[in-house]
Amino acid sequence: MTTEYSIKNAHLALPHLVHYAKMRKTITYGELAKKIGLHHRATSHLLGYIRDEICAVRGLPLINAIVVNQNSQLPGEGWLPGGTQHLSPDEYKREYEKLRDEVFACDAWDALLQELGLSPIPKTDDDLDDEGRAYTRYLERKGQVGEGESHRMLKKYVAQNPTAIGLQPRKAGEQEYLFVSGDKCDVVFDLGQNGQAVAEIKTGERGELVKGIYQAIKYRALMVAEKGHGENYPVSAHLAAYDIPDDIVALAGKFKIQCHIISRSVVNT
Repeated sequence: MTTEYSIKNAHLALPHLVHYAKMRKTITYGELAKKIGLHHRATSHLLGYIRDEICAVRGLPLINAIVVNQNSQLPGEGWLPGGTQHLSPDEYKREYEKLRDEVFACDAWDALLQELGLSPIPKTDDDLDDEGRAYTRYLERKGQVGEGESHRMLKKYVAQNPTAIGLQPRKAGEQEYLFVSGDKCDVVFDLGQNGQAVAEIKTGERGELVKGIYQAIKYRALMVAEKGHGENYPVSAHLAAYDIPDDIVALAGKFKIQCHIISRSVVNT
């Protein structure tokens, strides 16, 4: 039977779970317990409530799956609604990895917190950096390579419509600009006497955007090196996407990366 005490602790724990889910990171039982002032053994009841009464009833991925044992890096035996006794060790691990990545891929966590009247955990700059790294690891696990159609269309749009990111170049942008280093930038614009502009294009996934900030920093430095050959050379850096959250805009601003949100409806017409 779920007690009011377990419900209260579940509501304390859920923002932390959402915080880690959005960063695509797991959290140990001990770490979670410490964040809400409990002994780690007390987390089983609140996690069961989150699993059954918050996630399952709403058809959401089981966010309790990202809480793991410090040594095994796997969740405890009671993490699935029907138990885990029927699973072999290999099946146990595969089921965990599948559900963990479903939690990581879900974009409904902020809406859930809002529905329950809970406040999200603010992200630090280090958290955003971790989010970017975790996004790369997630793509590697999923075997996702190359760009999707949505990204390709936005890249083409920006290249052909530089005013969308505040530029007035001599001509349309060059897509997939190849640097001497072998790196490729999504779009590069020749601004004449004003130098060059590098633009990194993203669809709007948080980890992807953080990664894009650092890619833009790198491409700006590479362009300065190529065009300036050891001398100062003007290069502006831009990040364009269908959506860019405020905290990521703020991080980009610290590196003088200009952010531009472009409507999907404009790109698709």
